[in-house]
Amino acid sequence: MRVSSNTSYEAGLAAIHRQQSAQMKTFEQISTGRSVLTPSANPAAYVRALDVAEADSANSQYALNRQNGMASLSMLEDTLGGITALLQRAQELTVAAGNGTLNDSGRETIATELRTSLGELLGLSNRKDASGQYLFSGYQSSTKPFEDTGSGVQYVGDEGLRMIQASSSRQLAVNESGREVFERIPAAGGSYHSMFKTLSDLADLLETPVTDPAGKTALATGLGSAQVNLSNALDNVLKVQASVGTRMKEIDALNERGEDLNIQYKQQLSELRDVDYVEAISDLTQQRTYLEATQKAFLKVQSLSLFDYIR
Repeated sequence: MRVSSNTSYEAGLAAIHRQQSAQMKTFEQISTGRSVLTPSANPAAYVRALDVAEADSANSQYALNRQNGMASLSMLEDTLGGITALLQRAQELTVAAGNGTLNDSGRETIATELRTSLGELLGLSNRKDASGQYLFSGYQSSTKPFEDTGSGVQYVGDEGLRMIQASSSRQLAVNESGREVFERIPAAGGSYHSMFKTLSDLADLLETPVTDPAGKTALATGLGSAQVNLSNALDNVLKVQASVGTRMKEIDALNERGEDLNIQYKQQLSELRDVDYVEAISDLTQQRTYLEATQKAFLKVQSLSLFDYIR
């Protein structure tokens, strides 16, 4: 009789513990908002959720990279726009300098403006982005790319391009090499000139007095060469501007794709991890009912067993 009573007691108590454990699990699911609390509960869903969470984290990092990259490219585009305007003004001044009625004093006035433009160009070439990195220094983001040595402006950067990981499969450059933008400009005569030398030579030319026919010829020849050099420089800058604009449009497209992925990942994670509150509350109500019934049955069986034992 004692063995039978002990067995009944242990079985009843085990049933109560099972119901309590199930109820506690449901409580925890509701409080945490997670349907899968441990890897062992659903190994496949747990591993899949880890993979999706990792992809979601990477997608968020790409979005941050694109945001920083867009800021740099926007600054680069603005700077190139300033250079374009400066070169166009230099072209206008070169045409004005060729006016046959202009005297030495008038040409010197134009030369003064060109030297001011030369200083502005140096400032634009050494411009930084919002994070303090030079736009035209290549890989050497903390190195000031152009230096006025007194005998001319020299480039001290390199030809590297700093890349951002814009997506899982795409890298984009967020800067330009100063050598490519400012120095490797095809010049009259088949050589190469930098923008700085073109403006400096033009100012020197206009500061030289014209006293005889040979001087007039030299002026006309120099102005013609300057027009060619400035036109080539402008074409080069416009080409770089177009490249920058293409990258910015690509970032916009990648942002749209990234936003779509963000929604997909969040939805997948919700399906894999988030608890269904309606179902969980229904389960909790049912589990409470089962627990109460189990407890009542346990008490009833134990009271009968005790009565039989006394009898």
